[in-house]
Amino acid sequence: MKKYLCLLTLCLLLTACNQQDLPLEETAEFIAPPGAATMTCRVMEEEDGTLLLAQVDGRAWDVFTTSSREVEVKFEDPARTSIEEGDLVEIIFSGDILETYPAQLGDLQEIWVWADGFDDTAMLYLEVFEDMVEEDAALAHDADMIGLDLSETALSPAEQSAAALLLEWETGLTVLEGTMEELADQGYIDMENLYWEDGYFLSATETERTDTGLTFSAQLWRSGLGALFYSDCNTGREVNGPWEEYIIGAVAVS
Repeated sequence: MKKYLCLLTLCLLLTACNQQDLPLEETAEFIAPPGAATMTCRVMEEEDGTLLLAQVDGRAWDVFTTSSREVEVKFEDPARTSIEEGDLVEIIFSGDILETYPAQLGDLQEIWVWADGFDDTAMLYLEVFEDMVEEDAALAHDADMIGLDLSETALSPAEQSAAALLLEWETGLTVLEGTMEELADQGYIDMENLYWEDGYFLSATETERTDTGLTFSAQLWRSGLGALFYSDCNTGREVNGPWEEYIIGAVAVS
């Protein structure tokens, strides 16, 4: 009897050790190391291993940078080999956060990339805005500031702030988040004369959204007599895939 109990105990110990030693991507669920802090984030930019992250369900200022170069990156989908912009990731770190902007996550330990939850909507809107500025460059000429309103989209507050930061990095201009009315209240836009002397305003509004389809409108505005509108734009995607090239329903210029 004692011999049987010893053998049973040994078998249980070996089973537990083998389960613990499995690569994370081969286990049924994500397992955080003991004592580590975790944070679920959207990858907003990946540049040579440097990540810009927006915390899912986070506040507007919950935007972070970190590096994936010296940590182990594990994928729930074993067919994946690299992090992509739009990925939903679990960040495992010490819990320390350097209070810069964007904030920096300290002592990164692992990155777990979820198989589900991919969403590159922010990148889609930044592409739309870039196309609009290219189409009517005169509206953006000599501007020092950009107003950005993504509040009528499905992007979280943190994703909206990260998109504003990416736009600022791309253009070299100061980007101010807010509606046109809010920016007017702050003294940037002259609503009486319908004019923004040293800036232009970008916004997107979603009218219909499903897991595989999106309909939206967008505008580039400088004044009551200087604006570009894209309406009834639509695009599609596979579930957990990137948005396809968008199609403009109608263009209006004022």
